[in-house]
Amino acid sequence: MQSMSYEFFAGHLRETFALSLGESSVDITLVEARRRPPRVVSGLRAEPFTLTFKSQSHVVLPQKMYPLKAKGTDTMNIFIVPVARDRDGILYEAVFN
Repeated sequence: MQSMSYEFFAGHLRETFALSLGESSVDITLVEARRRPPRVVSGLRAEPFTLTFKSQSHVVLPQKMYPLKAKGTDTMNIFIVPVARDRDGILYEAVFN
């Protein structure tokens, strides 16, 4: 099982992930991986980052945990939130603290 780290996702920029909706799935593309300022939590150093995905579907998915899978990766559960809409689709964000 791969680590859900900034480095992992940065290596998958512009790749398409299948977001499972149970019986069906929606393709979303990882369009940005951005590091956030590091911080110390309970004596441990945290390396927060955010991910931005884009779906060409105009149907807005509610914020919640979804199973995602890119080619050659394990399925991972990620909480995504819709953050914007443009004429090409919907942008979703995942925040890792």
